[in-house]
Amino acid sequence: MYYAQGVEVLRRLANKLILRPRRVRHSRLMPEGWPYAISDLLPGINEVAASARPAAPKPETWVRHSLDLDIGEVADGYHLIVRSISLSAKHLLFEAAFAPEPAEGAEVWLNMSYTADIPVGQDYVGAGNDVRYERPPRKARYAWFDFFRPDYDWLSHFYPTWQPDSDYLRNRISRLTFDLKTGQAQIDK
Repeated sequence: MYYAQGVEVLRRLANKLILRPRRVRHSRLMPEGWPYAISDLLPGINEVAASARPAAPKPETWVRHSLDLDIGEVADGYHLIVRSISLSAKHLLFEAAFAPEPAEGAEVWLNMSYTADIPVGQDYVGAGNDVRYERPPRKARYAWFDFFRPDYDWLSHFYPTWQPDSDYLRNRISRLTFDLKTGQAQIDK
């Protein structure tokens, strides 16, 4: 019974579809000199579409600051090395690696918090040990990166004013302070 009802619903839906594969759609002839001729086209959007070409997007220009700093031991036997921080007009790219390289199935991954003296959104895109963040505004001077063990949940350790609590500070392995103007970096506890 349910099968027959389902088949009937699908049959009715198929009859209402806009796309009809066996129906032929005729098109008009292209005017002489296409795509620049607009002989039989009505004025409006057709004129622009025939003559305008979208500009190619400009590639982002990146400034890379090589650091190669040892943050410390983030998991048993694994040290986190900050390779570089790169800046573009819109993004900040954080590149890191583990030493030694984690074995297959090792419970080691990058666990860090990022902020700046002029706050930015926490939207990011991560791939492996490289993370791309929204760049702080041009007026910002410093960016801070706090590092934690992989199993520590730092997001739940903030006061309502978004200041870190004592547990956050106690579990922080280290803090990297990055000068956005000069590219200098400093590691603190």
